[in-house]
Amino acid sequence: MRFFLFAFVISVTLGLDAQNMTIYRSSRSVDETVNRIVEIIKNKKLAYFETVEHDKVALEYGVDIPPTRMILFEDPNLMIELISCRQTTALDLPMKILVWEENEDVYIGFFDPKVMKKRFMLQECDDIISSMSRLKIRVVNEALRDG
Repeated sequence: MRFFLFAFVISVTLGLDAQNMTIYRSSRSVDETVNRIVEIIKNKKLAYFETVEHDKVALEYGVDIPPTRMILFEDPNLMIELISCRQTTALDLPMKILVWEENEDVYIGFFDPKVMKKRFMLQECDDIISSMSRLKIRVVNEALRDG
């Protein structure tokens, strides 16, 4: 029950057709949340590329923005299947999870891979895209668990 109180799942779907963003609230700091997500990605033997620290880049240009981090990763098998299905889908890879602070709350968000169906006019690849969607949800839910 505590999980649901502190890791309140907002799961917001924005009103824009091509902008299906899923958002979760984290009870941890941005750094702790990012570290948990990266650890889970590595433990699942997924390809972790980097965490882009947008706030630190902004600070280098003299602008102070709240903590904003983009985690880049992928499942190599799903990536190969997806690109084999339609090469242009590589524009949406690697997969991304955003962690940010807003009004002293920390959020985790990502676009549902299902938006690729519309963006790339896909009539196929449903199983691959569904698997990518489930993977993002699993990674985030594991990161939100206590312990």
